[in-house]
Amino acid sequence: MNGDRTMEEDVGRTGNICVGGTFSPLHRGHIALLREAFMKGKRVLVGLTSDAMASRGRSRKVEPYSSRLRELRRVLDELSGETGVDYIIREINDRFAFALREEVDAIVASRETESTVDEIDEERKKKGLPPLRRYVIDMVMDQGGERISSSRVVKGEIDENGRKLQGSGSDAARDRICIHLGSKNPEKAGGVESAFRRYWPEVQVFQYELNTLRSGEGKGPVSGARERSRKVLERIGEDSLGNNDAIVGVESGTIEEEGVPMMVHCCHIIHRGKEGFGMGSAVEITDIMLDRMMVFRGRTWEFSDIMGGRTSLIESMSGGSLSRTQLVEEACRMALLSLS
Repeated sequence: MNGDRTMEEDVGRTGNICVGGTFSPLHRGHIALLREAFMKGKRVLVGLTSDAMASRGRSRKVEPYSSRLRELRRVLDELSGETGVDYIIREINDRFAFALREEVDAIVASRETESTVDEIDEERKKKGLPPLRRYVIDMVMDQGGERISSSRVVKGEIDENGRKLQGSGSDAARDRICIHLGSKNPEKAGGVESAFRRYWPEVQVFQYELNTLRSGEGKGPVSGARERSRKVLERIGEDSLGNNDAIVGVESGTIEEEGVPMMVHCCHIIHRGKEGFGMGSAVEITDIMLDRMMVFRGRTWEFSDIMGGRTSLIESMSGGSLSRTQLVEEACRMALLSLS
């Protein structure tokens, strides 16, 4: 089919572009993702998850590989016919799949999976490969402004085109929240998820790697938390947010009151056009803590974040009775209160 395209049509296209997923059931959001690949690449490499990978971490039932392959091929044939772009499908057993191959030049991802592209680029760097050119599409919304997803189709809330099904109530939508967290830190993710689960039974957390200043480099916890959430918002795009999306930034740092320095966590949340801040418990930075915070790097002594690391100084000094995850949860709960 490549021969059906003219040289003019190839101008501006990248070479081999990859896209992957489970595609069960295949819906309008998936088609938008696939169409972007056919519009941007000279050849499209599609990774379809194996049955084992598709069922991993999912509670809902997923259609067997053969059924998913048949439906996917039908859509790809239509897109290939429209664009004159060839494609290949491969069964994949991990999320990196095609993306670590030398011949792959670009990747298409949705806003909610863009953070995976950061991880892919890190792996490519280890192999001496250049980062992928990325094309990120906005999340496709239904008639009510909520994101179209396979799980919602399976639950019978909407059909594959995002139309509300007769008799489907709004309870399921109210019970679900999607968090976009400006950090890859697992302790932050755990604390934020725990806080949101107090209000939403179904919580999904997407984590984004950000280039931000640490609080000790000129930014306090309040401005640091806001910077993180703002950067996630810039990355996702305000128009891509649905009613069930929340953007969260968490930062630890020092505040001072009457000459007493204290370490604290701050959380900033953006949800449904509103913004809110919250702080967790603060602790005075004593001389003993200062001694433990000092670490020798190179030829100089520097401060180490007492809230950071897998086992923070706070956790160590409390004998494990207080963790960073708990402090993050507390800050997040306070921020949620400010939104109520």
